[in-house]
This record gives sequence, C-alpha cells and structure tokens, in this order.
Amino acid sequence: MTEYDAKGLLAAVAAELADIRAGVDEAGGLVSELLRLAPPEQRLTFLTRMQAFDVLSQRVDALSGLAGALAADQPMDTALAALPLAEMADRLREMSFRVKPLSSDAAPVAAPVAAVSGDLLLFD
Repeated sequence: MTEYDAKGLLAAVAAELADIRAGVDEAGGLVSELLRLAPPEQRLTFLTRMQAFDVLSQRVDALSGLAGALAADQPMDTALAALPLAEMADRLREMSFRVKPLSSDAAPVAAPVAAVSGDLLLFD
C-alpha cells in the first residue's frame, strides 16, 4: 500500500466513523425517549446503562478525528496527544509505539510516552 493509498484510506475511515457516530447519536436519542416512558423506579438503572451510548459516541468521534489527522499528515504522536479521551490515547499510544527488537536477544525498546489528559464527557 502506498502512502497515497494509506492517506485516502484513513480519510475514508474517518468519514465512515463520523457516519457511525451520527447513527449512535440517533440511537441514543431514541433511548432517551424510551427512558422517559420507563417507570420511575427503573429510570436510574436505565440512565446509567444509557450512558454507554454517550461513551461509544465519544470513542467513535475520537477515532474519526485521529484517522482524519493522520490522513492530513499530522505526526502520530501529535495526533494521539490530541485525542480527547486519555485512556484511549494511552492504549493507542502503547500499541503504536511498540518497537520490535532488532534480534531475538535484544530487549524491546519503547518510545517515550508523553503525558496526556482528557475528560470523558457525559451527555455533552
């Protein structure tokens, strides 16, 4: 795969993820409407479970932004640092900066990890 192909693919992935986010948001709206119809004693339980939709939406949005940033030639460490969800950024950074040893005797060398902060926004 050429660099041009990779950029085009990343841009397409970013667009797909943005479309998925819109679908997740619509489903979250439907769940909100159904929550209003739930018996009062069950609303708190359903509300807590409904927050999963918001988390999914934020994760998809973050991945869309990351793919778009990489497609626009942003350096990987910069694109990862811009992720709004710190735990996701940490997971992706850990996976992306792993270096394979040069020989079977050599220990793996990890790239330095930059500090990142982020907040999970519920019902933004």
